[in-house]
Amino acid sequence: MSGMDYSELRGRMEQLGLTHKEVAARIGVSESQLERKLAGEFVFRQDDIDKLVGLLGIDTRDIGRYFFHPES
Repeated sequence: MSGMDYSELRGRMEQLGLTHKEVAARIGVSESQLERKLAGEFVFRQDDIDKLVGLLGIDTRDIGRYFFHPES
C-alpha cells in the first residue's frame, strides 16, 4: 500500500464528470490499473502523474495535494 490519500484526485475527476474508464483510456492504462492505483495498491508513475495533471487541469504547484498527501 502506498499510504497516500487520493480523495482530492478522485474529487477532481468527479468534478470534471470523468469516469475511471475515461480517465484510464486517456492516460493509457487499464481501468483496473487506475482503480488499483487510486486504492493505493500501486504507485502512480511520473508519466501517469504528468498525464493526469494535463488531463485534469491540475496546477503543477498543487501536485503534492493530489498525489503525495499521506492518509490520516
